[in-house]
Amino acid sequence: MTMKKNSIVLILIVLISVLGLGCVDEETQSQAHDSDGDGWTDQQEMNAGTDPYNNDTDGDGYWDPRDENPLDPDIPAKQTVSTPTPTQIPTKSTPLPETTSAIVYEVIDGDTIKLQNGERIRLLGINTPELGQPYYEEARNRLKELIEGKTVTLEEDVEDKDQYGRLLRYIYVGDTFVNLEMVREGYANVYIISPNIKYSNEFKKAEEEEAKTAERGIWQPSKSLSKCIGILYFHWNAEGNDCYNLNDEYVTFKNTCSQSIDMMGWTVKDEANHIYTFPDFSLAGGSIVTLYTGSGKDTATELYWGSSGHTCNAIWNNDGDTLYLRDMGGDLVISYGYSGFE
Repeated sequence: MTMKKNSIVLILIVLISVLGLGCVDEETQSQAHDSDGDGWTDQQEMNAGTDPYNNDTDGDGYWDPRDENPLDPDIPAKQTVSTPTPTQIPTKSTPLPETTSAIVYEVIDGDTIKLQNGERIRLLGINTPELGQPYYEEARNRLKELIEGKTVTLEEDVEDKDQYGRLLRYIYVGDTFVNLEMVREGYANVYIISPNIKYSNEFKKAEEEEAKTAERGIWQPSKSLSKCIGILYFHWNAEGNDCYNLNDEYVTFKNTCSQSIDMMGWTVKDEANHIYTFPDFSLAGGSIVTLYTGSGKDTATELYWGSSGHTCNAIWNNDGDTLYLRDMGGDLVISYGYSGFE
């Protein structure tokens, strides 16, 4: 009888020990969790009084770790968008982002490079013109000036590689945040894909407040009759599954002037670089034309993108996108962004 009692007591002690250890592990994991992905753990957020589910607690456009006072929107951040560096360390003993150094062997285009070790890098947060598009050479040459043949610092975000096997990185040379600089100087538009959103606020601010305002590079406005062209209606959310209802995804343009406008060679593009080029087409004064994503026969009032070759051939994202209309010379006619569903 005594042996049975001792066995029961021993089993209870073992169970209590195991359960106790489980509780400690769970608590430790909870303290290390970063719900909003801003670099501070939930425990650090609670200690600082910030919101662990909002990377910008005071809504001033700066993530909590980079904010001088993340609880007061009237106190500016330590780091400005024009001079970001990988060496500026956030307060509250936040660990540095994971970075590595490498030598740039070749600049392939305005947002893709090749390292000396053979790895290819796709710059995060930006999109530059493709081969054959206006400003392709300018963007490529500017990136070459900034980093080709130089030792750079590479910083990761959430995802390591894209679908093509390229490393996804933010790049710094000296004190220059290269990805951001390409946006500021008007060689790239902002292209944020979740979950890689670490510097999304900085990118958007640089585009809106610097590049667009100064009409740099790709933001240079057209000097033709382009001011006559506007968007009358934009139906970016097709009924049902967008992938199978392409012609219910469309945009209608209107010529508000009395003169006819030759639109041959003009382009429509989204943030992901899907491009439609207008055929031999003129839009009469006061007239409208609707561009459908799917296929059909072009007329004086209806044009068809004919989008194909993708897993889903819908163009306009329901969670937000930007339409860029450019004239034949590549100058900007319309830049229209929408936020999609809340």
